[in-house]
Amino acid sequence: MNVKVSEESYSHEVVAGDRKIVTSASVFGILRQQLAKNIGIIRIKGFLFHYGWEMGVKIANEVVQTESSLENLIKHGPILHIQNGHIRGVKHDCSYELDEQRRIHYFFSSGTWIDSYEAEEHIKHLGVSNGPVCHTLSGFASGFMTTIFGEPLLAREITCVGRGDSECRWVMKPKKEWEKELQDEHELDYYNETPIVKELELTYDQLLDQKNVVTRLANFQNKLTEEIINGSDLQTLADMVYKMMQIPIIVEDTLHRTITYSGLSKEKYLDYRDDMESYLQENRLSTKSLLPFRKKVIQTSIQERLITPILLQKEVIGYCTLLYDELKNHHEEDYLFLDRFANAASLILLNEKTKVETFERMKGNFLEQIVEGRLSTNEIINRGKYTGVDLEQKYYLSVVEYKKIQSSIEDEFLLQEQIFETTFHYFNEKKHNILVGHRDGNMVLLITNETIQKKAIYDVIKEYLDYMLKKYPQGHFKCGISHLEDDICQASRCYEEATIALRLAIKKHIVPFQSLGIVGVLINAKNISGIKLIAEQELGPLYNMTDPKILELLKTLYSFLLNGGKLEQTMSDLSLSMSGLRHRISRIESLLEKDLRDSDEMHQLLLIIKSLIAIGELTLD
Repeated sequence: MNVKVSEESYSHEVVAGDRKIVTSASVFGILRQQLAKNIGIIRIKGFLFHYGWEMGVKIANEVVQTESSLENLIKHGPILHIQNGHIRGVKHDCSYELDEQRRIHYFFSSGTWIDSYEAEEHIKHLGVSNGPVCHTLSGFASGFMTTIFGEPLLAREITCVGRGDSECRWVMKPKKEWEKELQDEHELDYYNETPIVKELELTYDQLLDQKNVVTRLANFQNKLTEEIINGSDLQTLADMVYKMMQIPIIVEDTLHRTITYSGLSKEKYLDYRDDMESYLQENRLSTKSLLPFRKKVIQTSIQERLITPILLQKEVIGYCTLLYDELKNHHEEDYLFLDRFANAASLILLNEKTKVETFERMKGNFLEQIVEGRLSTNEIINRGKYTGVDLEQKYYLSVVEYKKIQSSIEDEFLLQEQIFETTFHYFNEKKHNILVGHRDGNMVLLITNETIQKKAIYDVIKEYLDYMLKKYPQGHFKCGISHLEDDICQASRCYEEATIALRLAIKKHIVPFQSLGIVGVLINAKNISGIKLIAEQELGPLYNMTDPKILELLKTLYSFLLNGGKLEQTMSDLSLSMSGLRHRISRIESLLEKDLRDSDEMHQLLLIIKSLIAIGELTLD
């Protein structure tokens, strides 16, 4: 079959310039449905509003060619709405005042659209909406009235059949009034919506920028990884980062002390450091107040710092900083690079920390072998040189006991590891090269006289324990110190001396062996059995270490003897009442059959109890 369309089928009545296209409202409903499908229900709001706006502007420009009366033009707008099939009817009320320059002094317009085609088609194709749907009508009214008044006027639908209301009611005001009224909302965003093409162009540019940042970041990460694999130190890494970013970089510890920096002269760095310290003091900040953040920007009169912490094993150990002056501002992506550098720095510091800990543990094992007497003198001295400790010098051996109040076995183990690390870091900071180890659950320190130079060993240990108490306020520390020994092969005997002194550290936290007097001289492995025999004879019924009541009496006796028989001081130490203390003293005298007011008896009993404590037979903590 052959079908031919002749030229007579063309209409000669169609106007070539602006011909009319006859269509139905359902066609616009289909268009609306397809727009919602392709650009989204939210996006069609701005699209249809601007479509209606352009229609309103075009028709208004045509009408003003034949009509100059503003009043007639206002009346003519709704009629054109009806003629174009947008609505079947309208109620419209408009009030306005113009100034001498014929500018709007006051304007308010409101009305109701009857049988809006938009509301009908939206429900038919998309269902009931959550908000007003007559966007084309709002745009048409806004564009028409804006054109005839020459100032921006916007129509906003208040109720809408398309969202289930009984009528489509609208209000029109100058745009600036709407902006004031709706300044905290996003209702007017679609009036100035960016065209999709422009938005896509902006999105493409943003994606391209992001791609460039990701590429640079990947390259940056690869170079950091290569440097770490090659065993580079932190200074080399900082120099590389400065070369790539051209931004000065600073690495500091948690006490604001410099680890390394790059991109600054020494003079410039010192100026910036002093300025930063002044800032912290003026704002009453400390380095500790900077700890719990992931990113922070600090700005002073001469510098701006982008700071991020270096995290190691979930603990902040330092800070990485990018430094900007008045000639350069930081960009958001700079933090991404700084964060990668901080991660790399943590790996290098972890590696250094592991090296130091491994070396210190090796030194600890070496100390244990020395104390156990498993090495010859020559071997000890030679291996000591490798550790950096001259064991030909005179030395002290200290035993430190540490306990955590109300702790589990697991907590005790973790505390032991923390104490060990904190101890060797503390003495390294002091430039004291010592040997640190563990033995019988206590910390053992070998400190040469040369290391502490002219300071007294008691003062050195006191400073150390004071630091540990600040670091671990829930812990309990005490220490025994041996005499000054010049023969390294006598370390075993020094350990015994320090242990004996530690056991007698009851009222004091630090007890030197030399302070024990005759007790320290008498106690050795050969006379322990003799001490026990004398104690059994002199203490009689009180020589029973398994009965808690007897132990309480021994503790009372020991405190009474230490205080020289002073009842008030003993009462305070034991937290007893005077009558309770007198009753205990009377019972002790009865059991011992001794007069505790006799100075010779008191001295002998005190010596016996101290000896029992020193040999570990009695514990009165």
